[in-house]
Amino acid sequence: MQFFQKIKSWLSKDNNLIWTSVVALMIIGLLSVYFLGAYASARLGVTPNYFFDKSFVYVLIGLLFMILASRLSNKSIIRFCWVLGIFGLLMILLGLINPTYIAGSARYVKLGSVVLNPFVITLPAYVVLVSHWLSKENAKQSWVMAGITLVTLFIAVAAFMAPYVFMTQVYLLLFFIMGFKARKNTPGIFYTGICILIILGLMMAFATLTMPHIQHKILNFGNYATQTSVHAITSSALVGNTPESLASLSRLPGLISDFMFTGIIAKFGILMGLLVLALYGFVFNGLTHMIHNAKDKFSKMLSFSTLWLLAIYVIMAVMVAFGLLSTASYWPFISFGGTTFIIWCMLFGFVLAENKK
Repeated sequence: MQFFQKIKSWLSKDNNLIWTSVVALMIIGLLSVYFLGAYASARLGVTPNYFFDKSFVYVLIGLLFMILASRLSNKSIIRFCWVLGIFGLLMILLGLINPTYIAGSARYVKLGSVVLNPFVITLPAYVVLVSHWLSKENAKQSWVMAGITLVTLFIAVAAFMAPYVFMTQVYLLLFFIMGFKARKNTPGIFYTGICILIILGLMMAFATLTMPHIQHKILNFGNYATQTSVHAITSSALVGNTPESLASLSRLPGLISDFMFTGIIAKFGILMGLLVLALYGFVFNGLTHMIHNAKDKFSKMLSFSTLWLLAIYVIMAVMVAFGLLSTASYWPFISFGGTTFIIWCMLFGFVLAENKK
């Protein structure tokens, strides 16, 4: 009993709870890529361990970045995010001028043999710097509001042009939520956020009438991938798999990325899917405690915005898995991916650094 009491006491600390939950998600992600990679590799004609070998490297790099980021000082985090943000914005511009097309999307940039997702690269810098600006006492200044709004609109419109509807939604929703949190000090950002959401709605309505790829993303709820995902989940066993769920894996595109959650349930059972959601719940719980126990406004805003960013990703990914939304999705810490995986590790490292006890 003493052993379990010590574990419970250790996990009661927010940083330890988040570390444990994130590492557990990484392990589940690695195991899932190992068992599901064969289905994905068969579709692409690569070796069965191709995705696992790359994922293992990403996890090692991600953990290293998370450890290093968690040891940075406040000033170092801000300075690093300025450099990261400027680099990301330059990559977005480069992507608009000379995009790299992968699976029909122009959101990538290729530097030598490395393929980057610039919209994701800017994300931790955006979260950290906007949290920093909104937490300042002088955040009422109009140039702060104008700067945040312009950067948000630039990234959102660039992502929309890519086309990359998912990141457009992420940035605009995050902008609105952060503005709502800081509305007492920066009411202009809150009301600007409302206007931007209205404009986004009008843009989406216009796009569905004029742009075929947007029509496919927004209107095609019952497409082949989402139908296959729903069938894989509903035909899965409580523990383990069934012939029907396994058959769905070989037909599901984006198995280890957009539909990783579906693959986990189809391969390991519904209880494993519930475990994944529970681990995200533990991360949410740790971030919620950080918000309440934050030592300053910046730490509170950073924890708040990170919590909501993770919530946006998970909610959208669940909706995609169950056929309620047809768009790109990503499961932080478990889905296959290089840039996005490492960036999420970096962001959580910043949050942990700002909330050291």
